[in-house]
Amino acid sequence: MVRLTDAQTGTSETVSTSIGRRVRIAYPHRSLRAAILADTLRRVAERHRLTVTVHQLPYRAQVADPAGYGRYNMPAPTTGAPDAAIDVYLGESGDEGPRARVHVLHPPALVEPGRRRVVPHPEDPLVLRLIMLSLGMDEPLRTGEQGYRGEAQAARMLAELRELTAICAESPSAALPAARVGPIHEALDDNLDTRAALGLLLALARDPSIAPGARFEALVHVDRFLALDLAKDVGRPRD
Repeated sequence: MVRLTDAQTGTSETVSTSIGRRVRIAYPHRSLRAAILADTLRRVAERHRLTVTVHQLPYRAQVADPAGYGRYNMPAPTTGAPDAAIDVYLGESGDEGPRARVHVLHPPALVEPGRRRVVPHPEDPLVLRLIMLSLGMDEPLRTGEQGYRGEAQAARMLAELRELTAICAESPSAALPAARVGPIHEALDDNLDTRAALGLLLALARDPSIAPGARFEALVHVDRFLALDLAKDVGRPRD
């Protein structure tokens, strides 16, 4: 099962609901990081056969504009309060938010002092999704003069993962390497540790001891939860 650390109590709580197997996740309006975390949590929870609805609640403007959810591989959320109790609230430290079974709060974004312009987004919106997923739950999103901190590193990592996926796709399929994918699932189930999951996935993708076909199966399988379009370049001509 998926477990999250409740910011109010510091305890690890199972993502569950008292109403069947339906889980209601809510996050504040215009918090792109919370939206991406909510979408990732939805994907991970559905692996455990939970039915998840994601609600966007009115709050206040933050650093990034989440208009156009599809750019970040997210369906549009339901707006307004759920019709029953909120099971998980994803927000920002200092934001008490609505009453919920579990509160998961990340630090507020650290914007460069004196900056008044909108932070420029990466050309590929999924680079920004990867930046968000690369952060620890207690690590703030940082911006600098050129945009988001870690953007160049995230762009290189995404390009490498997509290239390796395309290369591995050219080999015969092989069984999913369960012994290597299992720890990735464990990281995602344990407080939604996407940073650890990404590190494990990159190590798997680079490991020549694993058959390319098995690496391909692992990459596309894990991408169901990370939603980074890792198979985007499969079948395209390579230089």
